[in-house]
Amino acid sequence: MSKECFKRVYVCTKPFMLMIFLQTSYAVNGLVVKSALNKGLNHYTYAVYRNAVAALFFGPFAFFLERKVRPKMTISIFMKILLMGLLEPVIDQNLYFAGMKLTTATFAAAMCNIVPAITFVMAWILS
Repeated sequence: MSKECFKRVYVCTKPFMLMIFLQTSYAVNGLVVKSALNKGLNHYTYAVYRNAVAALFFGPFAFFLERKVRPKMTISIFMKILLMGLLEPVIDQNLYFAGMKLTTATFAAAMCNIVPAITFVMAWILS
């Protein structure tokens, strides 16, 4: 294979390879969390730690990269963002981990595909 052909194949398959990597990491995460839940980890504690680590990791990126492109913050927009930010991750993760504790990791991973639909309905109600 020539270098040009390899580069073309790489460019064409890159999104698919990244999606396979993402889905594999979701599966591994599900198995690790299921194992920890079976050994006695409280799913509320795990959800709090997960959100805290995500906020510490993504907060600086959002602050420095997005601060000049944000629209003007109004009270209405702030309240909607606050409500969605508090309810969606909390409800989603606690139900996901509680379901995983009571069922299998496979079933929980399959049911998490409904999250975008629930997010859409909540956004539609609050808009």
